[in-house]
Amino acid sequence: MDPKEIFNKTNTLSKACLKVAMVLPHDSQMATFARVELVRHASDLGIKTRGLLVGQLGEVFIDRLSKAVDHCNGCGFWLQLILEDGILNKPEILNPLIKECDTLSGMFLVALKSAKNKMD
Repeated sequence: MDPKEIFNKTNTLSKACLKVAMVLPHDSQMATFARVELVRHASDLGIKTRGLLVGQLGEVFIDRLSKAVDHCNGCGFWLQLILEDGILNKPEILNPLIKECDTLSGMFLVALKSAKNKMD
């Protein structure tokens, strides 16, 4: 998959996570904490992957890929927690987003391995 396609998939995921964060209830401390963390990871995921579209060299590219993996996993973690703790009981919405987090994390890891091999 080319970088533009990965960015588009990641951008869509980031926006969906931000929308989930906006509809979390306001009457729970865990929901409030999950909202803050989901917004942070979703925003950073979008920012890091947007940066991958700009020509990056070596260590900077690897660093951005590594951070994208972390933020993708962060989104997946918080979505899973939101679902499992019943903060938002919408498995039809959350499960596909969690799956997309896993898929994108795998894609980033493959790209990261390839980039590291090219540098060696």
